[in-house]
Amino acid sequence: MSCADPIKISAFVSRIQTGAIAVVSFNVNSSYEMPINLLTSDISQFQSVLTCAAKLIDLEKSISNEYVKDTLFSEYAKTLEDKHRSECFALEQRAITEVTSKISPLLETIQSKELSFSDQIKQVRSEYELQIKQIQREKKKLEDDATATKCDLEASLKRDTKALQKQIAELEKQLQSASTGEQIIREQCKAESERIIKMIEDKHEKAMAILKDSYEQATKLRDEMLQQKERALVKREQDQLTTLQRNASSSFRGTDGESFFQDLVQDKMKWKLTNTSKIPHSCDYSSNIHDSSIFFEVKNYTSEVRQEEVSKFLRDMKEHPEVTIGIFISLNTRIVGKNSEIPIFIEWIHENQCAIYIHSFKDMDMDTTLSVIDQLIKVIALYTSRLRSSGEVSEESKFQPIIDKAKIYIEQYINESSVLMKRIVNDKKRHLEIVESTYSNTIASLKTQNSAISTVFEILCGSYKEDMTIDESLIQEPAMPLRKQKKTTTKY
Repeated sequence: MSCADPIKISAFVSRIQTGAIAVVSFNVNSSYEMPINLLTSDISQFQSVLTCAAKLIDLEKSISNEYVKDTLFSEYAKTLEDKHRSECFALEQRAITEVTSKISPLLETIQSKELSFSDQIKQVRSEYELQIKQIQREKKKLEDDATATKCDLEASLKRDTKALQKQIAELEKQLQSASTGEQIIREQCKAESERIIKMIEDKHEKAMAILKDSYEQATKLRDEMLQQKERALVKREQDQLTTLQRNASSSFRGTDGESFFQDLVQDKMKWKLTNTSKIPHSCDYSSNIHDSSIFFEVKNYTSEVRQEEVSKFLRDMKEHPEVTIGIFISLNTRIVGKNSEIPIFIEWIHENQCAIYIHSFKDMDMDTTLSVIDQLIKVIALYTSRLRSSGEVSEESKFQPIIDKAKIYIEQYINESSVLMKRIVNDKKRHLEIVESTYSNTIASLKTQNSAISTVFEILCGSYKEDMTIDESLIQEPAMPLRKQKKTTTKY
């Protein structure tokens, strides 16, 4: 094939951008050998060579003398070509020698490998051909199954489509019939809504009337309770003032305590007491309860009852052997010489008389305390009557161990009863305080509910208006703090 004229062919081929570097391709003669300096140069050096070559090309174009051009450049080009050819030939010979020495063992190894690889390739090819045939058979089978499944699905889809079209037609009929009655339904809904609104308004009026009546009744009840409380406070203040004035005198205080106890047992236990305070050595009161003669000594002291008062009581009991039971009562304080841990203390005196001492009578539940005293009188009367009926010393000594045993359980029962009585008194006070605070809270809650219900109905009726004023009557009064209950312990 004839070689093309290099003067008529453009040297530039292409420019490919690869990131920050561009690859530029040029056409050269097949016989042209690249200079070693260009092959080993870096990018900056190679770009400088190209720039210089471009300037030489411009210089060549600017030369008008054809002879100078041909002579100058042809000789230079020929010199460069000869030099390059000789260098290339030497390099080629040296490279051929080196490559031949290195490639000869590799060629032998490659040939042996090619023979073994060809055998392996033949074996693998035969296995692959068998697998391909098997895969083709399975593919054909799968295609047949897919075709059959496709036919079944198309038939099922057609059936479902027909059923859906039928349902759509029925729904369109229902929609058409529903749209015809839309106006009627709207009129019915409007009439129903008007009826409901009217019913709500009627209920609102009735509820407001009921709430108004409830509020008025609650207000009236609160006013009545406040008046009763005020009257009770005034009466209590007057009673306390009177008590304070009378307590300033020990004689008045003693008389008030005796009268208080006499009225209390008359009211609670129906005991009739005879005032014996004017009779020497006869205590304050005497009475006959459950066929037993009894002396009562009542002390209304603000401090502890002294031992000399107890001695006088024992002297009076000794001078009246016909009295079987003597009851020494301190209304407010403890009795000196008697165990204050035991509120009701019993001891046998003068062989056949029983003395009962009661500490701080008013601090205990008075109803329960009087009931315990009544039971003690019955038990003591039973033993003393049997002792007197026999009249023998041996019989008295026989009952004494029984009395001592019973005394232990009676004292235990008295201790537990006194603890329970104190607890009942404290619980009663606490419950009264809870009732009073609950009442005020209930009134405030009723007012709040009344306002809330009114607001709800106003919102439903569209007549609600926000009001930023505060109703002071809705503010709850602070509840009275509960007084801490005293801890009581049972001592055996």
